[in-house]
Amino acid sequence: MKRWPFAKASLAIYFSLLLSSFIFSCTSKVEPFSVFKAYEEAVQYAKKENKKILIIFGADWCPDCKALNQLLVAPEVKSFVQEKFLIFQVDVGKFDTNLDFNQKFGNPIENGIPALVIIDPKNQESILASTKGGEFSSASQMRAENVLSYLKQFQ
Repeated sequence: MKRWPFAKASLAIYFSLLLSSFIFSCTSKVEPFSVFKAYEEAVQYAKKENKKILIIFGADWCPDCKALNQLLVAPEVKSFVQEKFLIFQVDVGKFDTNLDFNQKFGNPIENGIPALVIIDPKNQESILASTKGGEFSSASQMRAENVLSYLKQFQ
């Protein structure tokens, strides 16, 4: 009878090790996030929904990126964007993340973020617009009407 406490502890350790090896084996098989794969899925969805893709390159530390996000949810902009575009946001970190994806579209972040690229998924994924000149890099000084006016050019 004195062996039960030892046996219970051994059994508990055994199941803990078994569980941790199961968790490790499950997590080790998860594929890392690929912005390219997510983009391909977005292209297929946008084609199906008959929408253009609005790629927004930005970062969570960027005040102008945050300002653009707020402008995009302004009622007059939000309804238009929801009807015409699929938004695909790309984190560029401190200009050290997803740079290969950025290059695919001609380096739109070259003159600042947020940078926008508008894609027509039904036309060989052609680039309709790119703010490579830094047009939105001072989004914190823009109004919703400015964003709406820009986007309406590419509906």
